[in-house]
Amino acid sequence: MKIAFDGSAFWETGMTYEEQYDTVARAGYEYINPYNADFPGFWKRPKATKEEVLWHKKAIADAGLKIASLTTGFHWQDPDEFVRQYAVDCWKKMFEIGELMDVRVFNTELGPGRQNPELCEAKLMRSLDELVPIMEQRGIRLDIQAHPDDFYERNNDAYDIIRYYDSSSLGYLYSIPHTFHYDGGEGNIERNLKYTRKHLKHVLFADTYNYTKLFRYNINPAPMYADGTVRCHAHIGHLGEGDVDFGRIFKTLREMGFNEQDDTIATFNPLGFPERAISDGIRTREIMEKNLVGVPSITEPMPEGYGMYAR
Repeated sequence: MKIAFDGSAFWETGMTYEEQYDTVARAGYEYINPYNADFPGFWKRPKATKEEVLWHKKAIADAGLKIASLTTGFHWQDPDEFVRQYAVDCWKKMFEIGELMDVRVFNTELGPGRQNPELCEAKLMRSLDELVPIMEQRGIRLDIQAHPDDFYERNNDAYDIIRYYDSSSLGYLYSIPHTFHYDGGEGNIERNLKYTRKHLKHVLFADTYNYTKLFRYNINPAPMYADGTVRCHAHIGHLGEGDVDFGRIFKTLREMGFNEQDDTIATFNPLGFPERAISDGIRTREIMEKNLVGVPSITEPMPEGYGMYAR
């Protein structure tokens, strides 16, 4: 298992890339997930030149870091067929960037479209029908998460797409800050995680509030929050500050053997408090190491057909 720091923590800080990479290394992290509006970019075709890509590769290495995965996203689920095909081309460009950086793991989101989830699923799977064979041929893995306001927000609905392909090139990403959106506010961590056990490869660590609880968030006009028009969640870097039970998270991950796999990633993913990113990051890394590194696991065998019958 790799422990990584997500670069999105430094948005709007004014820090140079060299400062970001050096800061992550000084916080005791060995791995980073580069994630920035400029590099590697998202939603639009990546514009980085070969020279820029190789510069980032060297700057990250010079800081003493390795890349766990590259984070990006394109509208590969868009109902507009031109946009969908364009997004597939964007992914192919991103794979070229990954090859230049010696990166074979990416992570992304399903994409928006709650108003028409069935069509968006069909469009996404049409994109995956084309991309999965390419990834399998090139030895690439793509970890996919459901994000609040994606066409599927529920854990099981998102994972079922991964399960359908049953490919080593597709992994499931469980974002802890999205826990309450994964099951409509229940926060049934054990059930959510174990449903994905065969393909769970990446977990994002940060705390959040249960959006179904009264006044956890204050949104105006309030009816837009009450009727579900808007979505709210947080990525709190100080674990324990929100409503997530991390004791249950760590216990379940150990039961699944997540921490004993060579190809899994645990990523610190804070947002909103860049002034605390490093202090929170050091603390979170220590918590993850204490609970997941060198800790005996009790791996349970997965029943045949688990995903089909575990709902």
